[in-house]
Amino acid sequence: MNKILIVHTSWYEEEITKMIDISVEILEQKFTCVKAKAPGAIELAALAKSKMHKENYVGVICHGIVIRGETSHYDLVTNETFRSIGSLSENFFDIAVINNVLCVENTTQLLERLEKNTRNNTNALISLINEKSC
Repeated sequence: MNKILIVHTSWYEEEITKMIDISVEILEQKFTCVKAKAPGAIELAALAKSKMHKENYVGVICHGIVIRGETSHYDLVTNETFRSIGSLSENFFDIAVINNVLCVENTTQLLERLEKNTRNNTNALISLINEKSC
C-alpha cells in the first residue's frame, strides 16, 4: 500500500490532533499514514526530508499552526516555514507535498479555518498524488 507522511508540529496539541485525525480519516481508505512530530513549524520540512530519505512516500502533508504574537517572530516563522516546504516540494518533485500550516491572527481564526482548510488540503494531496502518477 502507498504511504503518506503526516508531519506535524508539537505546538497547540489539541488542534494539531484534530488536523491529524481529519487527514487520517480521509487518507486511510487508500493509504497507510505515517506520522512524525517536529518541535515547531520551522522544522517541518527538515523532518520530512529526513524521513523521505529513509522511506518511500507518495505524499507528504505538513500540519502546523502559527498564531501572530506581539513580535516579528510570526513573520520570520511563517516566511521560513513556507519557503522550506516549497523547497521540499521542488527537491522531491515526484512526491506530492502539501502545506497545511495555518497562519492566523488569533485562536478564533484558527478554529474557523482548521477543519475546512485541513479537509481541503488533504483532498488536494490526493488530487496531486493522482496527477503526479499519470
